[in-house]
Amino acid sequence: MPSQKEPTAKFVPTLPPIVRKSMRSGLITLGAVSENERPETSVTESLNFHFDAIGSATLRKGITRIGSQLSGNILGLYYYVDTVNASPKTQLIVANGTNLYYLSGNSFVSIRSGLTAGKTRFSTLLNYVFAVNGTDATAIWDGNTGGAFATTGNALNAPIGKFIENFRGRMWIMGNSTYPSRLYYSSIPSSATTPVITWDTDPVTGVQYSDISPQDGDFPTGLQRYRNVMLVFKTNRLYRVFSSGSGDVDPYCAVGTSSQESVVETKAGVFFHHSSGFYQYNIYGQVQEISRPIWDIIKAIPTSAYTDVAGWLEPDGDHLCWSVGTITVRGTTYTNLVVRYSISTQCWTHYSYPTQFLTSIRRQPFYTDGTTQFALCGDNAGNVYEMNTGLTDDGTPIYYSLIHRWDNLDGILSTRKVVMTGNFSHIGGAMSNVNWQNEDNDPDSLNDWTKSIGQLKTVNTGFNAMDIKGRKIRIRISGQSAGQPFFYDGYELIGAQHEFIQFTT
Repeated sequence: MPSQKEPTAKFVPTLPPIVRKSMRSGLITLGAVSENERPETSVTESLNFHFDAIGSATLRKGITRIGSQLSGNILGLYYYVDTVNASPKTQLIVANGTNLYYLSGNSFVSIRSGLTAGKTRFSTLLNYVFAVNGTDATAIWDGNTGGAFATTGNALNAPIGKFIENFRGRMWIMGNSTYPSRLYYSSIPSSATTPVITWDTDPVTGVQYSDISPQDGDFPTGLQRYRNVMLVFKTNRLYRVFSSGSGDVDPYCAVGTSSQESVVETKAGVFFHHSSGFYQYNIYGQVQEISRPIWDIIKAIPTSAYTDVAGWLEPDGDHLCWSVGTITVRGTTYTNLVVRYSISTQCWTHYSYPTQFLTSIRRQPFYTDGTTQFALCGDNAGNVYEMNTGLTDDGTPIYYSLIHRWDNLDGILSTRKVVMTGNFSHIGGAMSNVNWQNEDNDPDSLNDWTKSIGQLKTVNTGFNAMDIKGRKIRIRISGQSAGQPFFYDGYELIGAQHEFIQFTT
């Protein structure tokens, strides 16, 4: 039987300069698109970089803790804004353990105790913040630190539930343990000088509720108001409610979510996580998947993590993030991974943090320290963080890695390229490692980055003895931040040669 012999080079011409200095397509994982269809402007890893400056990769900023460190999981965050009284009654509220806290100076102070530990959700109506956790009585607070959460007044006779939303001038609650698919709603506020709401939710005589496809084998997982509709999520179904007497009898679509905390309202619609990916309910009421470019990450999220996926919107209104836990993709483990999506450019990237974020302030108004607006997240170690601030993760250096796509340089896989000279365009990133792979790195050795080009200097680093040889190559930039910004714009290869291969059998 004829055997394949080693190919031999016929002649060695010089290639024109090869420029790869745009990453405008952002992250597209290896399994999402074939090598032959992958845009030249994409990367296969962009850990802790973003592409907000279109085409360029920028090292993300860090996180800064606010308030005192609590213990264990942060399971609820809410920024209550007092629109009637003096601004000091505006409060940041945190659910942790068996307590609700508010931020006072640099410390968290308990305002409600003796609760059952669990995820807590909030909403505001009539200048009261309502709190539910699925077990304890629904309670309200006006932000006055001299008072407390109360189960009287507007909360009197309110049902117990897991999910809460203000919609059509009423407060809505769902997720009662006895009637999980029952959607309760309050009265319209009275016309009194100080308006109030009431509840009539008795299971026999009550009239202020409707059942959303009860006992259908699926569980309610969230409520989200958007424009003139309220979205009712179950694990694998989505329903719409238009008013107290109008809504979908059958599911609107066959995707839902496992996590209320993954549902985020934006300028372009409502985004949420489902087991099959991330989805957008857009301004036209259409539901579409947006996460195909990060398909490898989607597949790697374990089912046990679905209920803890937590999303948030950055204050610029254009960037969405979701914390998905620790996952392993093609042999690489990403600890406390966060995926980030830019609405305007439809571009993905991913971040990693020292702890896992379990909750956030998912909608406007954003938390403000009096000067700047911040996205806030609560983690699994008792911390509440301002996102995208500072140069470290609360003192921990930021590790980064960017891997360019596989590149055959001349458009032909059958030629072997020889590259000796190249330049990397960047500002900052001194001491970053530059490594390469070729086709010898089969799918089982994609994490082998032992072939080194060198290290970057402070600005625009060139190399004269790279000695890269292969039919296809890919390049990685990696390192650990030294507390300085890093802007990376790609590379150019000068005077590369390719060898035309003659195959003989």
